[in-house]
Amino acid sequence: MTAKTKEDHLLFCFGEESGEIQQVLGKIGRFGMYDSNPHVKNSIVNFEHLTLEVHDLLAVYEMLCDEINEECAISRRLIDKKKKRVKKYMKYARKHGKLEKDK
Repeated sequence: MTAKTKEDHLLFCFGEESGEIQQVLGKIGRFGMYDSNPHVKNSIVNFEHLTLEVHDLLAVYEMLCDEINEECAISRRLIDKKKKRVKKYMKYARKHGKLEKDK
């Protein structure tokens, strides 16, 4: 087996961090945003865990950008565009009875 490049390694780390975010989202879906693991003393709540995992993902993203000499600035414009699309589809889901009405 040949050694992977640093870029390859970071891509695998990025995928792993993405999976960890999915895992926390599963816990939130099953047990709630502010639940914590009852088997771990002083466990943080699921939302805090999600926050940590998102920052881990961003850290690896920065490392990957550094490795491939690309700018990795987080774009407010792209974030706002995504939020607009999400809101559009939330409206669609609400119309079809798949999402509760706004409060």
